[in-house]
Amino acid sequence: MVFIEDGEGVYDAPIDKVWKLTQAHTTDCASIHPGFKNIMIETGGENDFITTWEEDINGQTRKMKEKGTVFYPLGVAYEFLDGPFVGSKYFVYYVPQENDKTRVIMAGDFKSAPTDPTVDDEGKLRSIVLSAFEKVFDEDRAYLKNME
Repeated sequence: MVFIEDGEGVYDAPIDKVWKLTQAHTTDCASIHPGFKNIMIETGGENDFITTWEEDINGQTRKMKEKGTVFYPLGVAYEFLDGPFVGSKYFVYYVPQENDKTRVIMAGDFKSAPTDPTVDDEGKLRSIVLSAFEKVFDEDRAYLKNME
């Protein structure tokens, strides 16, 4: 298991628009993240959802399943329920900044399934997680620009 924190992301959008983006993930995830395939989203109440999807990791298609719990207005807690990061838990929180910007901070404990050859050491795990978060952040930022 490795603790990873990334606080470098800043959206060029106010916090209320970022929350609209967060909500849009339950209805328009395929448009926000075009690299995710076969997306299924189940809502389990006002603040809980489970997302299942497939994505390529190191050239292999992997099935992912993640539970999210919204803690408005702070952020969203996530736990991987299936896939190469099963058991990993992290929190993404949003911090309003000056000039209608919002800082995005991710922090959590990540681990890889012991039988998964795509993620076989802590250095590779850290690299894959940070790369995935950068990609998701960039896709979120692009979607934000087109939101009204």
